[in-house]
Amino acid sequence: MPVPSLRPRSPSEIVDAAFQLLRAHYGAFVTCSAIAYAPILLLRLVVLGDPTRFLGQEPGTVTPDFWWYTGSGLLVSWLTFSLMSAVLQVCTSQVYLGGEMDVGAAVREALPRTPQVIVTAVIRFVVMMIALMVLLFPVLYVVPLLFAVTPVIIIERRGIWTAMRRSAFLSRGRKWHILNTLGLVAIIYYLLVIGFSVVASIFGNFVVATVVSAAVTVLVYPVVAIAETLLYYDARIQSEGLDIELMTGALDATPARPA
Repeated sequence: MPVPSLRPRSPSEIVDAAFQLLRAHYGAFVTCSAIAYAPILLLRLVVLGDPTRFLGQEPGTVTPDFWWYTGSGLLVSWLTFSLMSAVLQVCTSQVYLGGEMDVGAAVREALPRTPQVIVTAVIRFVVMMIALMVLLFPVLYVVPLLFAVTPVIIIERRGIWTAMRRSAFLSRGRKWHILNTLGLVAIIYYLLVIGFSVVASIFGNFVVATVVSAAVTVLVYPVVAIAETLLYYDARIQSEGLDIELMTGALDATPARPA
């Protein structure tokens, strides 16, 4: 399957291109996703355990530990998905720029940047939670403002604060475009994950439900990370003329024919 061309895209075109790349390299993307998701699966099964144990004796009540469980679970999930995105975005960048996907190389490239990815993930999580507690509207500003932090850290190998400033620059004049793209791919992702999770919950077994939910996440989440990467490149194409720069570089690298 040919690689999607480097050009500005609408939100629906970005999501469609993400599915094209996922279908073309499905096994490799799922492998990356599974490697990154394994720690949170073990954490949920071994450490956090079944959340029903936090239900209070009275109907509709919960124990104080429930809020610790929920908060820590959200933070760990956020960090895990950030690390998953980091590896998957390297894989996406490899093939989108015309190269061959190398999962091992992607993992080796992403691992040294793990501390920066984790720190920025925590910062984004805290900022988004504060914005959400204030009003919904600030969240709709923060999400596109920091949309490119992870790809800038991983692909451009920038520092934490530089990545945040660069993400803010790439989002100028494109915040609704970014929100529409991320919103569209998020709707598709959550419809699939929630649908399968509801089916799994019918069995009434915590382990079965958790494993099924993890399997669906591993199989489906790559499209989210791919779309985030394509959105990052789309912003660079529109703000910096990246497509023209790459085409010019390719022409310069082509050896001249002998006279």
